[in-house]
Amino acid sequence: MNASAALKHEELLNNQQFVDPIGADDMVFSTTSDIASLQRIWRNLEQRSAAHVFQTWAWVSNWHSHIGQARGITPHIIMASSPDGTLRALLPMGIETRAGLRTLVWLGDEHADFKGPVIDKSLLAGLTTDATKKLFDKAFRLTRGIDAVKLVDMPTLLNDALHPLLVYPSQLAPAGSHSLTINETFDALYKARRGSSSRKKLRQRSRRLAEAAGPTKFKVARTPQARSEAISVLIEQKRARLAEMGAGDIFASSNVRAFYRTLAEQHPEICQLSTFQAGDDIVAANWGLTWGSRYYYVLSTMTDGEYRTYSPGQLHLNELIEWSTIRGFDVFDFTVGDEDYKDDWCDTSTDLFDVYIGLTIKGRALAWGQAKTRAAKRFIKQSPRLWSVAKRLRKRLYDYRTHTA
Repeated sequence: MNASAALKHEELLNNQQFVDPIGADDMVFSTTSDIASLQRIWRNLEQRSAAHVFQTWAWVSNWHSHIGQARGITPHIIMASSPDGTLRALLPMGIETRAGLRTLVWLGDEHADFKGPVIDKSLLAGLTTDATKKLFDKAFRLTRGIDAVKLVDMPTLLNDALHPLLVYPSQLAPAGSHSLTINETFDALYKARRGSSSRKKLRQRSRRLAEAAGPTKFKVARTPQARSEAISVLIEQKRARLAEMGAGDIFASSNVRAFYRTLAEQHPEICQLSTFQAGDDIVAANWGLTWGSRYYYVLSTMTDGEYRTYSPGQLHLNELIEWSTIRGFDVFDFTVGDEDYKDDWCDTSTDLFDVYIGLTIKGRALAWGQAKTRAAKRFIKQSPRLWSVAKRLRKRLYDYRTHTA
């Protein structure tokens, strides 16, 4: 972790107010690999927890059934309960085996923007540094026969408190996250964040798009059929856009496509599908998540056709933020990524951090290599010049592979 981040974390820790310190020795620990059996108590904990939508039972159970299981990851859910049997914390983890080495990881892999525990807010408020270390050390000891622990992409703040896993040696993740606080009307937010001239330009583009293709309309897919059609368009547009950029196709695997489609079609309680139409054409689409007072802007796409010059993606984003203000969300979360356009909207940035722990000789070598690889990735991503070069090289490599194939 760099010096400025370390100072910020130390300041947060010094200012954090602890109430009713929790003793790790008082907690009762258990583990299971049966995610389905935990549905009731997991969802009950969600309602009083500090966590993100990526730690909900619906998200994790669907991710594992479609992706984790296919990748050979064995669920290893660690639970901590108070003596009266009340579940106070749940760690949605799994054991990943590669080249004969077993690593304890968060379930969700690259598809979960934020990773971490589901932890009772009252427990989080009462955790001192010593109690936190004892609590997680005891939890990790329940996992036998592993070589390393790899915990990545965890927000440094959890429920406005310092993330408990920062008690371990850590490093910053390759990218941070950004969000917009919704405390005004959309018109007031737009004026404060973007200015009147920006809105005037977008309105002009909206009018020109309507003239070229037909009336524009923002739609939230509410029926099963509408949600199915929206996710189909989104996948098609996203794959085309990634191919154009020379980036990896996140939807190349049928298991990944099934995961996003299942959440879109069967879990409207957390998944929101929306489209932006011009005439009969869907020119932009978004796969978002909603949980508590937060909207998560996860997968956005736009057409690769002639209408791209009218900025349909920006027009759709405006509609989504306005919809979020009307719905009463407190935060519009742009999730992970340091793209420049987020600076136009966001008023809050949060670092993400990684923790690597080697438990055997081979495990320590694995953890060291993984940590160094992530540090190098961050170095490249945080340098505009190097990141630009990396993207050009990625595109050339993709074109070469495509041509060769």
